[in-house]
Amino acid sequence: MEFLTFMAISFLLVIGLMFAVSSEGSSNPTPRQIKNRIIMRRKWRKFKKMLAVDEVIAPFVGGLILIFFITVFVFKVHGVI
Repeated sequence: MEFLTFMAISFLLVIGLMFAVSSEGSSNPTPRQIKNRIIMRRKWRKFKKMLAVDEVIAPFVGGLILIFFITVFVFKVHGVI
C-alpha cells in the first residue's frame, strides 16, 4: 500500500511540475510549458470523452469495480492482505 501511495504522490508531483512557473521569476510560461499544457489539455479532453457514459462503458466499468471488490474481499477473508 505504501508503494501505491508513493507512486500516486510521485505522479501528482510530476504532473504539477509540468505546470510550474519558469525559474526566471516571470509569470510567462516557457515554450516547453506551453506545449506541455496543450498536450495535457488534449489528453484530459480525450480522457473525459472516453469516460462519457454510454450503454457499453457503464456496465463494463461497473463490472470491473465489482470484480475488484470481490477480489479484495476474498483476499481479506483468506488473510492475503
